[in-house]
Amino acid sequence: MKFQADREVLSDAVSFLVRLLSPRPQLPQLSGVMIEADGNEVRLSIFDYEVAARVKIAAAVDMPGKVLVQARLLSEILSKLPSASVAIQLDESRLQVNSGSSKFSLSSMSTTDYPDTPVFPIATGKVSAGEFTNGVSKVAVAASREEITPVLTAVMITASAKELTMVSTDRFRVAVKVLPWNGKSVERQVLIPARVLSEISKTFSHDSELELGFGEGEKDMIGFSSGNKSVSTATIKGKYPAVLQLFPEETASFAILSRQDLLDATRRVALVVDREKPLRYKFTENELSLESIGSDVADASEQISCSMKGEETLVSLRPQFLTDALTGLDVENVKIGFTVNPNNPNKPGPVLISPVDPKDGDKDFKYLLQPNLLVS
Repeated sequence: MKFQADREVLSDAVSFLVRLLSPRPQLPQLSGVMIEADGNEVRLSIFDYEVAARVKIAAAVDMPGKVLVQARLLSEILSKLPSASVAIQLDESRLQVNSGSSKFSLSSMSTTDYPDTPVFPIATGKVSAGEFTNGVSKVAVAASREEITPVLTAVMITASAKELTMVSTDRFRVAVKVLPWNGKSVERQVLIPARVLSEISKTFSHDSELELGFGEGEKDMIGFSSGNKSVSTATIKGKYPAVLQLFPEETASFAILSRQDLLDATRRVALVVDREKPLRYKFTENELSLESIGSDVADASEQISCSMKGEETLVSLRPQFLTDALTGLDVENVKIGFTVNPNNPNKPGPVLISPVDPKDGDKDFKYLLQPNLLVS
């Protein structure tokens, strides 16, 4: 194998793949990048049984061939080469990487145990890549980190003819984001690990359109592609809990506040409590009072303005869960809606967080947060 390519283009291609590699591969070979040169292009790919990714670049190929080499090491080398072009040549079991006066020689990896890359699913429809990345960032934070229940570590995606819906939950909160979708309706629930989906969405964040392919069959892969880049990932098997039915159609009692004021106040008061401990939020007609609960080390309280419709309400909320909802919202004001606890009408039910005057990117985002038991 022998070819020449633009150094920056090749470096970007390898860097794209490295970001998707598993930090703990099952086999040493799965930390490698497969390089295949043929015709006037070079195809680079990775596969670790969970995620498969490939990218094609133009190159001057003098001799076709393929090789498997350490992906992260190659990425580091390419990012620091001095010249605008790079020459790659396979010399027996060594890959020669030359650019300007810099010369590197890398050992090739055995392909004996390297798995066959799965077929990438055919595109089912398209979304805006930027909106998709933004939407994933909003819902992925609400997915569970506990591997005991794998389905809850996933983001559930469904598609109608015009909308793509993403849902996540960790039992304490539910996040939902709806995006415009130009494609086919997908009747089933598709569960994608939140960690993997977040990484995939970031790699396409600067593209314009993103194609999604909902594959079917034994492995049930879902594919993402834009331009010369493609990624597919295995989905999680199992039935997702029916969390969408938890959202109320409307909340008769609600408060409207400055998103930034609420975010800043929550972060300040939360400084004196442990990460898992809640804060007390008391909503009155014109004011929200925040107060720390149960800390032996320090106490904190703060008041901010709000506009309240309905009766005075007292709820106890985990500050991290609330800030997760507020951080991703690109709106000036936020609506905090209050529901009734179906099991005990005398206690507050889940709190519904949504934009008041949303911009296009946030018009279909909502976040339901279960209050903690109040501590007196």
